[in-house]
Amino acid sequence: MTTLSNPFVVKTPEHIEAAEAARLFVDVFTDFYKIRDPGHAMLNGPRGSGKSMMFRYLEPDCQRIAEGREVKQLDFFAVLISLKNTELNLTELRTLTGKGGNAILNEHFLTMYVGSKIFGYVADLNIDPNDDNLDEVSRFITDVVNDRLTRCGLAKELLLSDRYESTESAFRALANLLDRLYQDVGQYIKRLFPGVEPRHLEGALCGYLDFLHPVLQAMRNLPFMPSGPVYLLMDDADVLTSVQTRVLNSWVGTRTSHHVSIKISTQMRYKTFAKVTGGTIEAPHDYSEVNIADLYTTKRGTYLTRMSEIVSKRLKQSDLDIPPREFFPDFGDQEERIREIEDKIRSGQYEVAGRGYRISDDVQRYARPIYMQSLAGLAKSSSTYSYAGFDQLVHISSGLIRYFLEAAALMFSEQRARTSGEIRCIEPGIQNAQIRQMSIALMTSDFDKIVEVNGDDNGYDGNLPISTPQFIMRREKLKNLIQTLGGTFRQKLLSNAAERRVFSVAISDEPAADVADVLELGVKHGYFHKSTIGNKDGTGRTALYILTRRLAPYFTLDPSGFAGYLFVTNERLREGMLHPRSLLRRVKNEGADIVFGDTYQLRLFE
Repeated sequence: MTTLSNPFVVKTPEHIEAAEAARLFVDVFTDFYKIRDPGHAMLNGPRGSGKSMMFRYLEPDCQRIAEGREVKQLDFFAVLISLKNTELNLTELRTLTGKGGNAILNEHFLTMYVGSKIFGYVADLNIDPNDDNLDEVSRFITDVVNDRLTRCGLAKELLLSDRYESTESAFRALANLLDRLYQDVGQYIKRLFPGVEPRHLEGALCGYLDFLHPVLQAMRNLPFMPSGPVYLLMDDADVLTSVQTRVLNSWVGTRTSHHVSIKISTQMRYKTFAKVTGGTIEAPHDYSEVNIADLYTTKRGTYLTRMSEIVSKRLKQSDLDIPPREFFPDFGDQEERIREIEDKIRSGQYEVAGRGYRISDDVQRYARPIYMQSLAGLAKSSSTYSYAGFDQLVHISSGLIRYFLEAAALMFSEQRARTSGEIRCIEPGIQNAQIRQMSIALMTSDFDKIVEVNGDDNGYDGNLPISTPQFIMRREKLKNLIQTLGGTFRQKLLSNAAERRVFSVAISDEPAADVADVLELGVKHGYFHKSTIGNKDGTGRTALYILTRRLAPYFTLDPSGFAGYLFVTNERLREGMLHPRSLLRRVKNEGADIVFGDTYQLRLFE
């Protein structure tokens, strides 16, 4: 008997085969149309939110399968440029800090790296090697590429040949040359010594405007290329140094998107929006900005639909034609009890401080919290609450596709170890146990892995992890604050308040620098999502920090449905960072609304 492969295994998108990517991908571009449309754009989202998969799907080998068209007939020509795990943040770049050639060398370094990846990708595309294509590619290399390299300082004896056996060998030779020019500067940088002015660098120094952009613009005229723009999909741009980020911003600031559109993905740790030449790039003036979490955190019905489509495709690829809700069933006895409570709310047997426009609003708002409250009162049975069921698992994944898939993959492996025959579902007990383990890890082992990145804004910041006493203290403040808020939200859930399901806090007074610094650390590492909300006096907006629902099992919270938020002061948040236990005792004795302030219900789409 053959062993069924795990349908939920997560593969690195840049290494996934085009056919598999086309089969598995769910079209989310109706949600994020600015990524697919021409124009510079920045795609922001936590790790695992699907950014790389979006970029991979836009590449021509995937598009021609998905669209059923040849490359020439596509609307654009996109190339994924993975910036993670490259030499672009060479440790030796620190030697250039403050030196005059810093930006120039970094731009050449980035230009050659991007160019090498583009033409290496084109070489792998299996372009029709007919004579017309080969002749046009040879002229492109001779008249455009060699001409531009000569202007950038490359010696004539190093220029590319005008004769090739195939289009593949021509583009391979071009990619190899750019790779050598990239390596030459890397070796040059490695030989520099700290405090010594750079020696003269012989050879070409290329940039975006004098080499990459004109070459890509000319490449669009080749007979097998689409008439639309070239998309440079710069993935994981957070890893670039500050100078390289300024260089990339300068490319965006040139406003050449009608020929070359630059799409940048970040994990919300983009170092600067400044340009090499001064000034900054701004949205929407220079580029469009797309924040995945803004949509998938606030409009969670959209995210639920997308996850259902993703899971269905993965199950069908493994010959499991089973609806996601059947494959991830809920704990029947628990849900039956909750339905009984719902019926009692509808009939008026439960008196609730309802603020809903319809009785169905009160049913959704109170039924599950009342059930969880009943467990807490039964000899401390809170731990018996089950987080099984497809909808709950989606809510807990908190807008992160990878978090759901990684959990599902572990659940499937456990189910396979317990099942001798065909797997038709994941048992609720396995679901609950695995999702609780992952939630505990998020607050324990995963939390301890949060590290600081060293550097300065003058040049080198090579993403080297360090642990200064100041950073360790800030990390501990964040952990204390999460414990405080999670415990407070738990007390709200168990109370008889009008709004019991709370996941967010908004700062009622002007955010203090030390408090905002800790909260932003939580945003960077996925413990909070940041949004905005109208302030208490209605004169503007203030920051709203939403605790990730991945921690719902850790604090035994209800992850489903819309939730309320607390208006809090800097003083109270600071107290939670420094004295979490004493503050939580007060919350338990006096109530969250008295200790923290008023609770508000999030309006639809707010």
